[in-house]
Amino acid sequence: MKKYFKFVLLLGVSLIFLTGCVSDLVVPENDLNSPATEGSSTYENPAGGLGTGKGTLKIYLTDAPGDYKEVYINISKIEGHIASDGEEEEGYWEILKEWSGGLPVDLIELEDVSMLLASLELEPNKYTQLRIFLNGDASLVLEGEEGLDGLTETIPLEIPSSANTGIKLNRPFEIVEGMITKLTIDFDAEKSVIKTGNGKYKMKPVISLSSETYSTGEVPGGVGSVSGTVSYYDSQILALTGIGGASIELSGGAYIFANTTTTSTEEPIGEFSLLDVPAGSYTLNIYAEGYDDYSQNIEVIVDADTVVDVVFLAEEPGGISGSVVDSGTTLAIKGATVSVELVSLIYSFDSFTETDTEGNFSIEQLPVGNYNLTVSADGYSFYSHAVEIAVTAGDTIEIGVIGLI
Repeated sequence: MKKYFKFVLLLGVSLIFLTGCVSDLVVPENDLNSPATEGSSTYENPAGGLGTGKGTLKIYLTDAPGDYKEVYINISKIEGHIASDGEEEEGYWEILKEWSGGLPVDLIELEDVSMLLASLELEPNKYTQLRIFLNGDASLVLEGEEGLDGLTETIPLEIPSSANTGIKLNRPFEIVEGMITKLTIDFDAEKSVIKTGNGKYKMKPVISLSSETYSTGEVPGGVGSVSGTVSYYDSQILALTGIGGASIELSGGAYIFANTTTTSTEEPIGEFSLLDVPAGSYTLNIYAEGYDDYSQNIEVIVDADTVVDVVFLAEEPGGISGSVVDSGTTLAIKGATVSVELVSLIYSFDSFTETDTEGNFSIEQLPVGNYNLTVSADGYSFYSHAVEIAVTAGDTIEIGVIGLI
């Protein structure tokens, strides 16, 4: 039988070709990819592509391998120090990226993976250092024998002064017109977590910063995007309603992308979009409060938008069961294909199964509503059920014996 995750149904997957996608590595929030200012003048970059009189700064976060189960930090802000007239000791701090409420990150998930914290279009400038601010709600998760009484344990981690003064990373870098500057913050969670003499833990961040600058023509190609909607289907009002604030996570290889569905009334609620995703195979996970988790394998294609529209159910699904026999001999027909299709102008859904050795079939996880049912089998005429079958919440409707001619 074709299987569907409980309460979660795939509405459709299609491809829409786009152009102009350029990226490298991982995006935790789609709005971090700041586009060039509308209406700005452009020029032909000698290295290839168009420029805007600005340079691009990409800030990544990664972690060295560690033995802890989870190590959480919460990033509130990243600042850069701009040199004044070439004097590194003089200048001022500029806010590069700030997160309202903070950006929670599990460092252990970033082992051998890079997360893009910010992609910014900036005026050409020389920077002397970077400064990262962490909120005080860091934590460590111990598992097994390490935890108290051999149990999994979450332990708060004190980070002295990080929320007020920030952690300075001394590494000069430069924003060059028409070029891309890549900064990688390597946060070593294993070395940063320290066990004190009284059996407690604290965090003393051990962080390194590397930088490189390259032309836009050297950016790895082969990217696409993933977009779609998350909604729920209510058979009582025969409507799809968008779900705002659902968590979107796309993972595969050395990449992690994350986003949330839109909640603003100024745009359709429940939409999401992940841009600049390197081509390849990924797992898309969607989490919405009040519904079971959804997971699907998808393929991202170069210069294409993979559209995935996911529909959760407002009501418990139902099912249809019955049996298929030869109308002349009344013998069971094994391997007959039984298909059902929801009768709806709003929501497209179908499913199928095959009869077993005794001719029986059961199709579960069907959204509440009316269905058309058809049966096909080798050597028999095509069968179409005369009336629509009403599926109700939590019930499997038994339609009896179907005889094929």
